[in-house]
Amino acid sequence: MSRNKLTFEKLRCSAGAFAIVVVSLSVMCVVPVFADEAEDPMATRDRLVRTLLFESSAARKVEMSGNEAAMAKHAEAIKVFEAASKNEFADLREEQYNRAVALLYEAASLATSAADSDDKIQRDLVNRQQSLDALLSAHERIMDEKNSPAVHNALLEEVAAERLAADALLREGRTAEAKTHIDRAYVTTKLSVERARKGETLLRELNFETPEDEYKYELDRNDTHRMLLKVLLDDKMKNERIRDRVDVHVTESDELREQAEGYAGNKEYETAIDTMEESTRELVRAIRSAGVYIPG
Repeated sequence: MSRNKLTFEKLRCSAGAFAIVVVSLSVMCVVPVFADEAEDPMATRDRLVRTLLFESSAARKVEMSGNEAAMAKHAEAIKVFEAASKNEFADLREEQYNRAVALLYEAASLATSAADSDDKIQRDLVNRQQSLDALLSAHERIMDEKNSPAVHNALLEEVAAERLAADALLREGRTAEAKTHIDRAYVTTKLSVERARKGETLLRELNFETPEDEYKYELDRNDTHRMLLKVLLDDKMKNERIRDRVDVHVTESDELREQAEGYAGNKEYETAIDTMEESTRELVRAIRSAGVYIPG
């Protein structure tokens, strides 16, 4: 059994056990108050589980999440509860109540996980948009210096098209797909900036105050090319032969990056820079091996 499955099983069992304890304690506290139900503990249990399934904060969280998996789990919990309500055998009825409660907490957990994931995607999207804006400003300055405003205007048109596509998806609530368009615009802009600066000693001699700063730049370049790999080769990777060729270079790049991060961790920045550059070159080779030419 995988570690993730083990973790899920532990969570599921813990949630179920916790829910059972909560409901059991609730029965213990409520029974003395409702004297007319004291002779039928199952009636009290039925009422408590019904409240939990239909009126609790956990139930509301599931319904408001819009998460299909969570809502399906909640619906299953309700079906088990309805079967329990009609069951004449006390032992089986108790098991079904426990199962219904456990299913609800599984549903609530799924809803929470989905919400956390959506929040992260939203945060990543906002951060990427801010980075894109900063790159566009840098690109505009560079093109002004080179007296090439037409290049910048052409880039702006391309970025605007990606942003329009992203906005349309956001209106439909498809945040992850929207981010793909912003990622594409970001990569396009970053590569244009790098091409404009290619060969300029200013980049290396003046922009980096310390070897650590230069290493961070190379790390960012590596991240950009990894993103570019996904953006440009998404469809091509369905072809097994292309995927095999690409994977050879990506594996080598991963190993080199790990080595570079190790050197940086030991503050051996000069070696880390050279190794990270080689990792990025392997990513360029990976992209070119799929039939897509990029500079680098």
